[in-house]
Amino acid sequence: MNEPEKSAIHDLFTREIRPISNWCEWLRRWQVAEILEEMVGLLHVGFSVSLERNYRCEKEYDRIDRLVFYFTIADGWDNNYLLRAPEDGEKSYKVGRDDCGNVIRKTPSELRQRLALKAFDALCLNFFRMDLREDRGNLKDVWEREIASERLFPIIQNFFRAEKGGFGGVRIRNLSHSDERSHNEKRAIDFLLNLARFIWGWREKEVPSWAEHKKEMEARIRATRSRVDVSKPWMIEVLSELGKLGLLREWMLELDKTCLAKIEEIALRNELEKYRHPVIKDRKVATINEACYVGSATAWFLKEYELKKAEHERLSSMLEAERSIEEARHRIDMLASKK
Repeated sequence: MNEPEKSAIHDLFTREIRPISNWCEWLRRWQVAEILEEMVGLLHVGFSVSLERNYRCEKEYDRIDRLVFYFTIADGWDNNYLLRAPEDGEKSYKVGRDDCGNVIRKTPSELRQRLALKAFDALCLNFFRMDLREDRGNLKDVWEREIASERLFPIIQNFFRAEKGGFGGVRIRNLSHSDERSHNEKRAIDFLLNLARFIWGWREKEVPSWAEHKKEMEARIRATRSRVDVSKPWMIEVLSELGKLGLLREWMLELDKTCLAKIEEIALRNELEKYRHPVIKDRKVATINEACYVGSATAWFLKEYELKKAEHERLSSMLEAERSIEEARHRIDMLASKK
């Protein structure tokens, strides 16, 4: 009778398995990694790695450091051209075969784009999901302290910056122009819309006279106000690109000259085309009325602002006049009662 074969030792018992200890170790592994799948795996787990230091000699990192890293890697996720390098040449790598047995090859820029997309997806799952609903306690304070911070806010603006597109137009970087956006990209867009609400809805907090660090608190509030106000023209570009400029109707009468100038600039980028409009040759629109004529939603928003502002001023003047008349009548009645 043959003796039963000894069971083989499970492969997982043949090595020590441990997690990545902290972000410092994660960065060391990232810096030496060259294999695509290894780098994808690191990006996949990056947000779950501890930020605590193991030793005093290690550099200290925080949540914003990690976010800045992911924004840096994700830049260009939707545009293969942005991730091409002159030294790539005709180089390509075999990555498998399709269902028909044909070899599938990828260029270096395509591999970089896969990593950028992985980083973008990680941001969508771990950062862009932040909401801005008033029933979430002090969440607005979190937006002010982190998202609108001096370290992170410029990074967000740069990632979604306005830049020259095709045919002399303007596009928002790292937003695709596909009719069918991915679920994750929709999360990023929802984040941008919430950021717009935060920017126009943010109000300075009154610092109590007895506050221990009153001057420092007031300085931080002034700095936040400056960052928020300076960001408004950029956000108008983003909202216009997304077709969501109407979100600002709630704050329409608060739009300042800089914001209105940006809206006008965007509206005047439209063109009259000879095959569609009664013009001799294609040209840029010359007025806001012409921009409305060609169907610019931005131009119609500006017209709506002008109408609303004029009516607001007219009704405010009527109210002030009625109050003055009422006060005069009250004084007359008071004088008459004293006789």
